[in-house]
Amino acid sequence: MDERQRIIENTLVPHTAFNEALIRMTQCFKYANGSTEPICTAIVGEARTGKTRVMEEFRLIHPIVRHSEGLHVPILYVKTPSKPTVKSLVELLLQALKDPKFHIGTENNKTMRLFMLMQRTGTRMIMIDEFQHFYDKGLRAVMHHVADWLKIFVDDSKISLVVGGLPSCQAVLDQNEQLAGRFLSRVEMPRFDWNNPEHRAQFMDILEAFQESIGKYFDLPNLDSDEMAFRCYCATGGLMGYLTKFLRQLVWDAIDEDRKIISLNNFAAAHCASVWDTNKISGVANPFSKSFKLCPSPEILEKISLIGKAIVETPTPRRRGGRQPKPKSATQQIF
Repeated sequence: MDERQRIIENTLVPHTAFNEALIRMTQCFKYANGSTEPICTAIVGEARTGKTRVMEEFRLIHPIVRHSEGLHVPILYVKTPSKPTVKSLVELLLQALKDPKFHIGTENNKTMRLFMLMQRTGTRMIMIDEFQHFYDKGLRAVMHHVADWLKIFVDDSKISLVVGGLPSCQAVLDQNEQLAGRFLSRVEMPRFDWNNPEHRAQFMDILEAFQESIGKYFDLPNLDSDEMAFRCYCATGGLMGYLTKFLRQLVWDAIDEDRKIISLNNFAAAHCASVWDTNKISGVANPFSKSFKLCPSPEILEKISLIGKAIVETPTPRRRGGRQPKPKSATQQIF
């Protein structure tokens, strides 16, 4: 594989929230052994703020290893299904432990098997991503049965628990006092805010690191200059997930077109191909176009803050008499 294809993925740029999450998970993992009660923490943030990436990075520090005496799984990681039940969650955990009979047995039998397999494989931490699925937004209710099962299971196993999810996952803890009592204060993974000097400085530091990585292979405008930093911010809404997605497309295009020079036009094309949709944010040009105004006005920043968020449309008023218009979709994702 051409090593240039992995430039973005191989560039890890920890920022304040990222480092805080790593420190918190390290403590949970380190002090799980011998603890009289489970040590739990939550990593919360909007979509594309880097929650999954920081969890993946911590897992790389403590990888799954197969020894002569068997499998060693220090961290057991799963993603919550859309409507979790105890059965579906336990089966996912058993699958992650390579149990070939993950689907066989009663709920109690599977729970006991999971407990024994975790002891056998030296599991010290469970990570559950997409934890917001424990909360049914439609019914506005927590999946209490599976939340109670999780509380009891971590109590009995005395392991650490890390959950990651959207802000709505806070409702799971708010409505389950016993589960919430086992958690440390949550770690926030925010989107970067251009109006916040500290956020802006960290965003530019991240761009500087990407500049160094990409610049080893390609000639491109300085990403960490004031002009390019603002363009990149407006291109991604301050979301790390969109930044990496966009820069990856930029590199792939250069590789496929056998170019060593990346121009502003190439930035615009890569952005259109990866995350930009001008129909969703009215009055905002592609941030890498010549017509884009390099002015961080409140109006432009307010519009950019909508990137990655769901927009709730105002229902069309009912007309008196005659046929009613077809209803519009309740929500619409910007990207």
